[in-house]
Amino acid sequence: MFERFTEEARAVVSGAVAEAGALGHDPVGAQHLLLGLLGPGAGAGYEVLREAGLQADAAREIVRRRAPGGGALTRDDAEALRTVGIDLDVVLARLAESFGTDAVPEGRPRRGRTRLSPSAKKALQLALREAIWLKSRSIGSEHLLLGLLRCDDGDVNAVLTSLGHTPDSLRGATLRSIGRAA
Repeated sequence: MFERFTEEARAVVSGAVAEAGALGHDPVGAQHLLLGLLGPGAGAGYEVLREAGLQADAAREIVRRRAPGGGALTRDDAEALRTVGIDLDVVLARLAESFGTDAVPEGRPRRGRTRLSPSAKKALQLALREAIWLKSRSIGSEHLLLGLLRCDDGDVNAVLTSLGHTPDSLRGATLRSIGRAA
């Protein structure tokens, strides 16, 4: 399937992998595909989201907060703890000594290969179906967006709702942008 992806669609998937890694998430989920679509190299899918007013920073913050451990300590928290005599690096090192390195988040996926969550896989499969339905020879970022909007992922829906949108409204906007009736 990936051989049929346009350069922009590949940029979306690469962006999703990078977003998941930067957030310390493994596997790459549908919400990371949404973040990948919010990258400026994402072509038509990006344009639809940008015109709808979605911004990568706002979406990323919602994804970060919703993730398991999304309330984890930040650098600012570590600095605040340091002011009261607690060195977070020392605490994390002792946790690793006592419970193993898996007990301490690394900030990136632990495996060498990129893993996709079931919802991300479903979104990619639905993107292929959208491309076929639209009689496209390749899978573009607009198809990835349509597939993502159809996969009914709770995290994606929560991000969109928090930003004032619904999958249906964005689906209509996407279809209009590519010259199809909604």
